[in-house]
Amino acid sequence: MATDATGRSASRIVDVLNCFTVEEPVHTLTAISQRIGLAKSTTHRLIATLLHHGFLMRDVYGRGYQLGYQLLHWGMVAQAALDLRTEALPILRTLSKTVDETALLTVRDGLRGLYLEIVQSSQPVRLAMQVGQRLRLHAGASSKVLMAFLPDTETEAILGSLELLPLTPHTLTDPAQLRAELAAIRQRGYATSFEETDLGAMGIAAPVYDRTGQPVAGIGIAAPLTRIPPARVPEFVAPILDASRQLSARLGAPNR
Repeated sequence: MATDATGRSASRIVDVLNCFTVEEPVHTLTAISQRIGLAKSTTHRLIATLLHHGFLMRDVYGRGYQLGYQLLHWGMVAQAALDLRTEALPILRTLSKTVDETALLTVRDGLRGLYLEIVQSSQPVRLAMQVGQRLRLHAGASSKVLMAFLPDTETEAILGSLELLPLTPHTLTDPAQLRAELAAIRQRGYATSFEETDLGAMGIAAPVYDRTGQPVAGIGIAAPLTRIPPARVPEFVAPILDASRQLSARLGAPNR
């Protein structure tokens, strides 16, 4: 029942927001109530919630309500992600073709990582990964690289909030060891992982920077450990670093 009620509330909020269009950017309480088919009292509570969170704001001329700046912020975030994927895709394709392994792009979403784009290899045996899949930040090359190059204060804030769960026997769950690993990643310029998230899997990833010089993503590869054991990592570092430099340059990052 609680889930149903939550679903109804979320659906009603979406209904309110969908009332607003380019042609009709401003609506009164009465107009919104009529459009979504709810009583004015219920509609007023929904509007109050949306006002509180910045999704709606009062029209400056006092005619009613219009969409708020929080939606503009979300739109900018979404646009940035779309731009990043668009710029990254040809580079990921080249990287995957060059090393004949799966190439991937990750971004940070709060205390999780996220596969934003994946280009699968032509190999018959491949790792199971999906675009949109969320990742633990403390495990895996593609996750650790998202933390390692942040300002120290931001990294510490994240570490203070993470739950270092063991995903495999090889996952780093000790904060001191994880800090040492992040320092090592910063020193060499890329991250590696061997069976930290899945047994039999490995990964290598490098940071991607935006025009402000801030790290915004990770680009790298993932493969079965049988194909790329630790001794072969140096063969793959150069094309991954080259891919990270190319994508950073496309995003307007200063030369590093």
